[in-house]
Amino acid sequence: MKTQFNITSMKWDLERYTSVEDFATALEGFDGVELMDYGDDISPIIPEEKVIGIHMRCPYHWLDFWNGDMERCIREYGSEKQVYENFGGTDRQALVDAFLQDWNRALLHQAEYAVYHISDVTCMECLTGEYAHTDEEVIDAACELINQALPATAEGPWLLLENLWHPGLTFTRPEMTRRLLEGIHYPKTGFMLDTGHLMHTDLELNSQEEAVSYIHRCLDQHGELCDRIRGIHLNQSLTGAYRKQLMENLPELSEDYNERMEKIYTCVFRMDQHKPFTCAGVRELIKRIDPDYLTYEFISNNREEHMELLRQQRQALHER
Repeated sequence: MKTQFNITSMKWDLERYTSVEDFATALEGFDGVELMDYGDDISPIIPEEKVIGIHMRCPYHWLDFWNGDMERCIREYGSEKQVYENFGGTDRQALVDAFLQDWNRALLHQAEYAVYHISDVTCMECLTGEYAHTDEEVIDAACELINQALPATAEGPWLLLENLWHPGLTFTRPEMTRRLLEGIHYPKTGFMLDTGHLMHTDLELNSQEEAVSYIHRCLDQHGELCDRIRGIHLNQSLTGAYRKQLMENLPELSEDYNERMEKIYTCVFRMDQHKPFTCAGVRELIKRIDPDYLTYEFISNNREEHMELLRQQRQALHER
């Protein structure tokens, strides 16, 4: 099992380190990083051989665009111009091209895997939890998109599909998990199980111990499909009470798309906190899944905070 932590190529993350040598001190005890690459130059900080995985950029609301439902797209983004600017094109090919752009970055870095979210949600749905589309619709469209980008004969890294708590892959319905896996033609396809995201599918969880038990139940339901979990995004956030409160007291959203997104991201980061998963039982959970890749995926404001989060997680797993 290879262990890494998440980082982006953005200045905000890279400026925490002064050199490759300085970054090596943060990497001590880790095999490498899972990188979200925005096209910035990482070479002054991150050695290429330390990029084990690539986290692909995934649009949060894309199914209406894929289906050609411009009325719903304009309702979300404000104008036809904003829709086309957001997706970088005027038809489905724009989504395929965006997928391939990140996939090619994974090839360029010679990454061992690439992570892709299977989900769809509008701004308002993110707050209300009431959705226009079903798991089936999102999964079937995602299979179409991926198959168009990656034919069965394609070669490259593992494609690891990540769960969220919106329509798509939630890892709460084994029949949907199987539908997704069987619908994709690319042979090197598996799952990246995000433990924090899975917690968000049960708003009644009140402790990490309850979360561990819940994840085990989801794994029990999936049976042999668990063998296709090749990676874990290890984190936790127990925010069911906040989400229920948010549903009952929806904030006002601006008509301006950028202002609306700023508000949504504030809410999302309060929902999806990406904290260390430290209770007794986490080590056994990882042992049960036995992934090839274990990513400590945390959100932090600076290097010192990030190092402390990594320390807490490693201590909880009794690493030496």
